[in-house]
Amino acid sequence: MLREQGVELTRAREESVRILEAAGIVGTGGRTAKDALSSIGIDVEEIQRRADDTFGPGAFQYPRPAYTPDAKKALEHTLSEAQALGHESFGTEHILLGLLAAGEGRGLDVLAALGVDRAGLREAVLARLAGEAS
Repeated sequence: MLREQGVELTRAREESVRILEAAGIVGTGGRTAKDALSSIGIDVEEIQRRADDTFGPGAFQYPRPAYTPDAKKALEHTLSEAQALGHESFGTEHILLGLLAAGEGRGLDVLAALGVDRAGLREAVLARLAGEAS
């Protein structure tokens, strides 16, 4: 859907990094979270061992997804969008509808920077979902 709206993956990644860095969020440069933490002296395996010893095996799960309030809002809207369409499960189209319905967030900032017409994108997603249902 995004490709049909003129969004190229490379540009979307670059714009995402630019927007996140402008917000003071530094990426790991493609390294895994464990490697990034290790580069600053944090031993995730040692933390895992200590947590297992203290709280029992498996009590500490890493990494845990760190959802921002905007991401949580978009996921809540994802569920609402899927339910409103009468769908029992949701896919990437529903996530995109949830992102659009959230009304704000860095994901929408990226789409805006790429010149995506949000209303047009929403209509295109709904049309695709309607086509799949028939």
